[in-house]
Amino acid sequence: MVREKSTSILKVGGFLLGCGGLMAASSPAMAAYGYGGEDAPFFNFNYSGYLRSTIAVSLQDQDETAADDKWRMTQAELTLNLDFDIKTGPLNWKVITRFDKEEQTDYLDDIQERMDSVGLNGNYSGSSPQRGDFMDQYETTDEVFDWLREIYFDVNLFDDRLLLRVGRQQLVWGESDFFQAMDVVSGYDYRGRLFYENNEEWRKPLMLFNFNVDLYELGGSLNFYIRPGWDREEDMGSSYNIEGGRWIPHPYRGVDFTQFTDSYNEGHKSGDWDDMTYGIRWNGSWGSIGYSFAYLKTFNPAPVVNPNELRGSFGIDVTEGPAQIYGGQAPNASILGDWMYPEIDVYGFTINGFNSAMDATLSAEIAYIPNKPYNYGYLSSDLPGWEGVKEKDTINIMLRIDKEFKWMEALGTHRPSLSSIQLFDTWILAHDDDDELVEFASFGAPKKEHQAYLTLFTLLNFYRDTINPSFVIGTDLSRGGGFAIPAVEFVWGDDWRLKVEADLWWNDGDVKKVCDANCVSNGEGSALLGKRENSAGFMDWFAEDNQLVFKLSRQF
Repeated sequence: MVREKSTSILKVGGFLLGCGGLMAASSPAMAAYGYGGEDAPFFNFNYSGYLRSTIAVSLQDQDETAADDKWRMTQAELTLNLDFDIKTGPLNWKVITRFDKEEQTDYLDDIQERMDSVGLNGNYSGSSPQRGDFMDQYETTDEVFDWLREIYFDVNLFDDRLLLRVGRQQLVWGESDFFQAMDVVSGYDYRGRLFYENNEEWRKPLMLFNFNVDLYELGGSLNFYIRPGWDREEDMGSSYNIEGGRWIPHPYRGVDFTQFTDSYNEGHKSGDWDDMTYGIRWNGSWGSIGYSFAYLKTFNPAPVVNPNELRGSFGIDVTEGPAQIYGGQAPNASILGDWMYPEIDVYGFTINGFNSAMDATLSAEIAYIPNKPYNYGYLSSDLPGWEGVKEKDTINIMLRIDKEFKWMEALGTHRPSLSSIQLFDTWILAHDDDDELVEFASFGAPKKEHQAYLTLFTLLNFYRDTINPSFVIGTDLSRGGGFAIPAVEFVWGDDWRLKVEADLWWNDGDVKKVCDANCVSNGEGSALLGKRENSAGFMDWFAEDNQLVFKLSRQF
């Protein structure tokens, strides 16, 4: 099913202009509901933004390309971000735009060449074939909502008791940075890069009706939202590089899964993007302790595969039986099946407070997800995880410590230095090794009962905030491996920023490799899907992706 792209634009744009115009035109009447009165200015306009160039250089060779990739440029991108704050009577508008333009480097040319050599000729996906067009995923210049990221208005009503935000926006519920427990209202875009300065750059905005009611008599506020289902296909779920580009896990650089899968099946009855989703959250305080309770009806953050019957193909043992369709609905007319995002329920709790003994802020986040979907099975085949979907009750837990170090005088700066430690654990209840659950379809390391990650972030500031080193390190406590991101930012005046960072990985060596001609002839895998294995975990997927990144920004 392919949705008309203009539909969402007309709905969102028409609704916002109509609703906003109606409220602005009736501004005298709004005073009765708490709007700022006769002295409030009717119109105001401000803007800010930045122009940024990003260059990434590989520090090692990669198996998928014929050339030596060490010191090759893997990314050359120009980004223009503009933020507008506009006041029209009772309405405060926010408009955020971002234009991304990327050059196809020699490295991406080689990925394209592999795509053309190992790909399929023809349309096998049941929809429009995508092969040869993978650069589009890195750019935001085609459609209006590719570059118009957010557009919404705020209005305060009932003596500022009620804040109503309507439009295309980000809504953040959660307190973790690298892994999400409660921050699952929106998906994320992981295709351009795996690491960004902040989550706002890669979180996907959605069309929402967002209400926040101040109930100070009860010591808190009630936040609830409704997503009416007007969003585009591109705006839903987390986007992974299944088109075969720069950040698809190895060994799939240059393998376009959209040739033989439906990406994505937005109309499956277990995950129909036209369905309304919603959430409600209570934010309260008890003395110096802040807490929240929340419930969400949303979509699983990561896609799962609803497979076609694959018995006897791709190295699958016929004795294991056919693949199992999900939710009683067969996939569309594709070779392998459909990617989809099932609907899930999330029950969450957060708590935070300052501990004087540690001189630090402590926080925790817990999300209970009943019947969370996981792909499973066929671990020794070319397509581990493609036997079907199993549902398991799951608990996501995040524990965090934030501490400031008041080294201003010693470092010659205005701000304290900040460090943050986070522990993130995915706990699968009623876990059984025989379930053969996988982290992600096509990668065969079976999931453990606990999948725990530990991250550390620290930021220093030197010479009146003109030299700002930072360091991020994360490790997989369950399987080994990790990543480290040392970086330093140089500041000139109020406008110019240069950031240099290294994205470094280490792993336990269980890397899934490209299957060469000898491997193919011996029946150990395929040129398209790599050598068979069942031990590569998350950190193994990017083991050959050490790189240097340079970002030059002009702020205004």
